[in-house]
Amino acid sequence: MIPVGDSPATFRTPIVNILLIVTCIAVFLFEVSLGPSAELLVRRFGVIPLWVARALAGDPRVPPVVLVTLVTSQFLHGGWLHLGGNMLFLWVFGDNVEDRLGHLRYLAFYLLAGTGAALVQVAVDPASRVPLIGASGAIAGVLGAYLLFQPLARITVLVPIFLILWPIRVPAVLMLGVWFLTQFGSGLAAITEAGQGGIAWWAHVGGFLAGLTLAILFPKAQPRTARRSALTMVEAPVPLRLRRQPPGCILGTLSVASDAVQLLLTFRLVAHLFGVGAIPLAAPAVLLLDLLSWPLVKPFVALLPALSIGFLTLELYTILALIVYQVLAGLLIRLLTGFTSGGYRPVERRG
Repeated sequence: MIPVGDSPATFRTPIVNILLIVTCIAVFLFEVSLGPSAELLVRRFGVIPLWVARALAGDPRVPPVVLVTLVTSQFLHGGWLHLGGNMLFLWVFGDNVEDRLGHLRYLAFYLLAGTGAALVQVAVDPASRVPLIGASGAIAGVLGAYLLFQPLARITVLVPIFLILWPIRVPAVLMLGVWFLTQFGSGLAAITEAGQGGIAWWAHVGGFLAGLTLAILFPKAQPRTARRSALTMVEAPVPLRLRRQPPGCILGTLSVASDAVQLLLTFRLVAHLFGVGAIPLAAPAVLLLDLLSWPLVKPFVALLPALSIGFLTLELYTILALIVYQVLAGLLIRLLTGFTSGGYRPVERRG
């Protein structure tokens, strides 16, 4: 799933988030201008787990200045795709986290989450000499904070179906939950390949968990909505009272049911994709998951197959079920919203 937008409004201009994106792009353009010499830049300012592990252990052969790479590595990238993917995620999710934390706290949060992500990767593979670079760990921290701050926000994502990218809106808890499970599963699958390079999955996992933790610990900025609400109340020429329409509870119930169905099908999709059922400890949970989700996917089994790619199994019919239920829920909510237009409406007070 490729995120391209989200629903929550922000009340602060995301100055720090924009500066982080601009800085990463500028540094990458500088890397490109160096040509083959860029490898020297990466080895000098990227995190080399072996050196960082020895520096943390107090090895006198490794200068403590090596620890600075835990920050500098966050602004280096290995290619256009690496850069573009990271900046897209940062653009979609970073502004809301900055809006909640405030500018300076967001900058500190971002750098600390990226540092924590790198340290987790170092702990997993302390003997590696492969440089670790990229903003992925820090951005994973942003995703963790976003999940805590906006779990029910709607994320617009592009889903590839028959070589076409279809936009659908999913709850943040669904999109970010799938993302985290994918990173964690990939980390488990690649743990025997540590030291061979590639994607630092455990940096993503560590960054996400660091972001969740820091989001709880960091003080929150004063929201700017209070001042706007006060101005609105002062400027209102006629006293108003709000009247709640009864069908609002129906909308809430439908939304919760839709989210539950999507979570159930997503967990089924991920569990079968990575063969989680083959793990003895996870087998009972996967069996229960199959029993609960089978009535939902059964109508679509005859329409699309399940693709086997190596040890991966991609259930196309489960993806189709996800989309169909999402569309149906959206249509029902739209119809009910039209029916109850003005679930909250102003009524002039008399007497």
